[in-house]
Amino acid sequence: ESISAAEKALMSQIMDAGTIGDWQMVEKLLSKYTGCSASVYNAALTVAFRCAEYQAGCKMCAEMIDLGFNKTEPTYTMGMKLFAKERRWDMVRTLWAEVRESAEITVSPCGARIDAAADEGDIEGAVGVLDFMYAKQLDVGCNHFSSAIRACQKSEPPSSQCAQFLFEKMVQAELKPNIITLTSLVGAHFKAPLRMLKSIRCQMMDLGIQPDRVFLDTYVHSLLQKEKKADFRSVAETKKYLSRVKDDRLIEAAAVIEEASSRGVGLTDFVKRVRKSLDEMGIHLQE
Repeated sequence: ESISAAEKALMSQIMDAGTIGDWQMVEKLLSKYTGCSASVYNAALTVAFRCAEYQAGCKMCAEMIDLGFNKTEPTYTMGMKLFAKERRWDMVRTLWAEVRESAEITVSPCGARIDAAADEGDIEGAVGVLDFMYAKQLDVGCNHFSSAIRACQKSEPPSSQCAQFLFEKMVQAELKPNIITLTSLVGAHFKAPLRMLKSIRCQMMDLGIQPDRVFLDTYVHSLLQKEKKADFRSVAETKKYLSRVKDDRLIEAAAVIEEASSRGVGLTDFVKRVRKSLDEMGIHLQE
């Protein structure tokens, strides 16, 4: 696509407005634009996502589709990211179907599609993207596997079996997991036996990966198998819930919280209440 000097200047202004989070300025700039350059609107889609103006970005992308704009890699990538934020999975699938049929396929839209599948908890969709990337000989990275494992975490119910399969495949591909990978992995093991959770923690230590507050929160959630409806807003309610949890899980919770705390890992409010409740219940780290 050839664009004029004026359009290049407009794109620069749009991106500058995005840098400072000024979406109103972007709308003002576009209101004066009478052209139809996809590059200009792609820049606006990028800024809409950056400014968390997801609804406005979706509207703009939908208009580009309706008006027959020549969609390019940024259109597909940002379009899927925006529609995923608004949970408009039908539009994500529509754009992805076009990507699959395009002559030139790059990694970026594939990453956007697998992230959307993760947000939706669509394991089949996420694995399908990985298979597609391998078939097209595209570079599959740690982030792609991490997103696929997150799809296993977000699915209803979470699938520890699929998550473990993907994790093992990732390791076989000589891709090094990171804290994001392991956080999703333990989240997917929400209904798994205790020995599997402890095994992941051991693997994490062997890999030399340090826990962070998000990992710790997720690990404790999976340990205690905390349902969304469970009330943990007070120590009293937390203790009431913990009284129904098996002792070996409580002991592991105490161990992982104390170990992380000793390493300077920050504790979420949820983990702080669990820690205080365990202490009052006399559940301590076993030497």
